[in-house]
Amino acid sequence: MLVREIMTRQVVAIGPDTPIRDVQLLMEQRNIRHFPILDHGPNGDDGVDRLVGIVSDRDVRLVGADHPRAPEGVKATDPVRALMVHPVITAHPDDPIEETAKTLRARKIGALPVMEDERLVGIVTAIDMLDALVRMSGVTGASSRLEVEVVDRPGALAGLLDRVASRNVNVSSVMTSRADEGTVTFVLRVGTLRGHELAAYLRGLGYTVLWPLERP
Repeated sequence: MLVREIMTRQVVAIGPDTPIRDVQLLMEQRNIRHFPILDHGPNGDDGVDRLVGIVSDRDVRLVGADHPRAPEGVKATDPVRALMVHPVITAHPDDPIEETAKTLRARKIGALPVMEDERLVGIVTAIDMLDALVRMSGVTGASSRLEVEVVDRPGALAGLLDRVASRNVNVSSVMTSRADEGTVTFVLRVGTLRGHELAAYLRGLGYTVLWPLERP
């Protein structure tokens, strides 16, 4: 899945000279947490709005607050350019969402403007990422979750999927987790509500099934 499939295309942006108090009001009225900041560029009226910053609701709330992270000397009547974050970390519409999620986590930010050919074409947020993860996991349909630990070797996943398919059960998603060296845990979303029966079958073949728990 790519960023273009989950991003918000109708982006509400503001100019760098917008007073901070007006930004706060817009955030409350439109229920928006991040505003890209666009400027018309140094070359005059060239028809190109350039991304020069971004501001979040957290940044705005700290203005004038009795908080150690409150921006010093910034007032609510000041233009938002005094508060905006720049340069801006951005995404591209064709970026894989897992790489974009990694950037959000590493940078500890809540949103990325999406740029294409130097133009703002969207914005993607951490909430968008969570929504995408839910869809990709297949959890929204009738299904069960299997968590199986296997030896980390070539063909381990293929063998497990073959065993599940032999029970006429479809697998809608697979995620992996590595905690111990030499083993890997596969988290499967399978198209059956009889997850315990499938787990018992796999245990009978010698698989270590971590979830669902074995019934007494």
